[in-house]
Amino acid sequence: MYDNYPPGAALDPNAPYNQVDPPECEFTITASVTLERVCTITSDEVYNDDGDWTLCDDANVEATYNYDYASIPQCLDELVRYIDAEMRTDVTPQRKQFLQRLRDSATGWTTEYFEYSH
Repeated sequence: MYDNYPPGAALDPNAPYNQVDPPECEFTITASVTLERVCTITSDEVYNDDGDWTLCDDANVEATYNYDYASIPQCLDELVRYIDAEMRTDVTPQRKQFLQRLRDSATGWTTEYFEYSH
């Protein structure tokens, strides 16, 4: 009568085949990422310490870094421009889906804190 269910199991609400899958729901979350890099900058804000050039304690490391390198927000903005340009070309639906996912991942970030040390 009820196919091949064990006796009495066809109407059992706890049986796995009688369970209802939960719906997919959207939730707002906060993703926080900490990045760090070691890099080389060039500065004339130095002093000679026993024959070795040393960066001054009050050197404007942030300005020097920003002159020598792009910030993460700048990199993400540029990435979005590249993605937008590629999406205007004739790309496959799979590639377009990937690019949209990549674009969504690159937007919406805010800078909470920058620290430059030497």
